[in-house]
Amino acid sequence: MPDNPNPDPLKSLLRILPLLCYGAGAAHAVVISAGDGSGNTSAPADDPGFANIGTVGGGSAVYLGNGWVLTAAHVAGSLPASVQLGGTTYSTAPGTFHQLTNNGTPGVTTLTDTVVFRLASDPGLPWLNIRSSVPTVGDTMTMIGNGYNRATSPTYWDSSWAVLPSSSGAAYSGYTTTSGHTIRWGENQVAASGGFVFNGTFDLRAMISEFNADGLPNEAQAVVGDSGGGVFIKNGSTWELAGMTDAVGGYSGQPDVSITPIYGDVTAMSDLSYYRDQIISITDIPEPSAYLVAALALPLMAFRRKR
Repeated sequence: MPDNPNPDPLKSLLRILPLLCYGAGAAHAVVISAGDGSGNTSAPADDPGFANIGTVGGGSAVYLGNGWVLTAAHVAGSLPASVQLGGTTYSTAPGTFHQLTNNGTPGVTTLTDTVVFRLASDPGLPWLNIRSSVPTVGDTMTMIGNGYNRATSPTYWDSSWAVLPSSSGAAYSGYTTTSGHTIRWGENQVAASGGFVFNGTFDLRAMISEFNADGLPNEAQAVVGDSGGGVFIKNGSTWELAGMTDAVGGYSGQPDVSITPIYGDVTAMSDLSYYRDQIISITDIPEPSAYLVAALALPLMAFRRKR
């Protein structure tokens, strides 16, 4: 692969775009650089919560627990909606829609691009731990989403964005995307965090990853359909839901950044540590200490029906 002239991740955000859906039939799987791109369609051996990622409309969604789902406002901006988890479709409970705010921070939009709502029935999946601390540069993330599949072979472009027949003389390399859909996981690292990003409609407290040719074995970049997907970071031995995929950024003149992942592109994800208190107050998902209390009490509850 040619060594693309990588932009600074924060400068790339000047062209950041929400991963808007092209309709229910256009949601496919998160792009990975490994192999022919068709792998990682089942949970990894060290599973952060693969079964908790589903679809809503043409995008992705995260089942938090206690009946509650999280996704992007530009994916599901109101109810009713229907969410698919593990091949089962769940309707939503009316009156449960909440759009999160930016905690009154001056100079940014009042609302952010993250929403939560409740399902009318419980899918029986486990609660997720929501991260409480800001991710740091270099943290490894597992990204799970339902965006477009990539083409089997890479594509090469010259400096004017003309497609080349091979890597010879290429200034940029990456992939086009194709049809077909499934939920897929990939990996990347935090390249920047701690600031706000404007996606064209809303500001979000964000963390950023960069798509690198020499990155992780399952290096991932978000594309259309990944919005609302989950981003997990491991804290010691515990996986935590650290982010929600929201938008992408790329080079000036690049072919549609939302469907053409090119090395050097970036993914912007809502930093859920910033929104954690709001999420917990709305959903009543227990704090990690509550999990410990429940575990200690388990022998006394052995004959009671599990939630």
